[in-house]
Amino acid sequence: MGVTGFDQRWRDFPDYIIGITHQIWEGRDIASLRSSYAADILLRTPAGIVRGNEAVIGATLATLHEFPDRQLLADDVIWSGDAETGYLSSHRLITTATHLGDGEFGAATGKRLAFRVIADCAARANVIDDEWLVRDRGAIVRQLGLDPRRVAAAEIEREGGADSAARPFTPEVDAPGPYTARGNDDRWGLAYEGTLEAMMHADFAAVRRDYDRAVQLETPGGASRFGFEGVDAFWLGLRAAFPS
Repeated sequence: MGVTGFDQRWRDFPDYIIGITHQIWEGRDIASLRSSYAADILLRTPAGIVRGNEAVIGATLATLHEFPDRQLLADDVIWSGDAETGYLSSHRLITTATHLGDGEFGAATGKRLAFRVIADCAARANVIDDEWLVRDRGAIVRQLGLDPRRVAAAEIEREGGADSAARPFTPEVDAPGPYTARGNDDRWGLAYEGTLEAMMHADFAAVRRDYDRAVQLETPGGASRFGFEGVDAFWLGLRAAFPS
């Protein structure tokens, strides 16, 4: 047991990912980010890129001030790789928290929240050196009783207006990191890729062909959808938003 090149207290790579997440957030060992994350790590989010370990520590402190009882509950970790090429994980979580401090989302409301997060990490030799993070901000603001459009507009205004505000993450603003591969050829990943490509090419017959009729789909904004109709409504709406 254990992971080659990693602290032997971890049973396997998922145990490492879940363990350091718990250590940092719920264990309050925020300083451990200096040893578990590379000093020059790139953290990509829909809002842009956070560069460097100290910036990640600052963001973590700010989040814990606003949500001091935050828990990160692991749904699952899928992973690939080895000690030579490095490991890649996708960590799916449900986060629970109470809005007890003033911060990014305004004055404390005392409201209890639950929202989803996915963190994809590249790691080698006991250190995460590349990360992609998506947090369901729409679910957060809605549970706080706020309007997502107004929250976004206020954020742009705080950053100096549309001409000065930070731009969302796009391939054009990306920066090269240590992870340079493009995933792998796992058959289940390729199967899901095929389903998504079919729908993006307007083949919505794929919904009934590839999904179970009792499927539960978790979508942005904290919304759960069910069955063929739920899948069809979400993906068709997304595809229709980009008609060309």
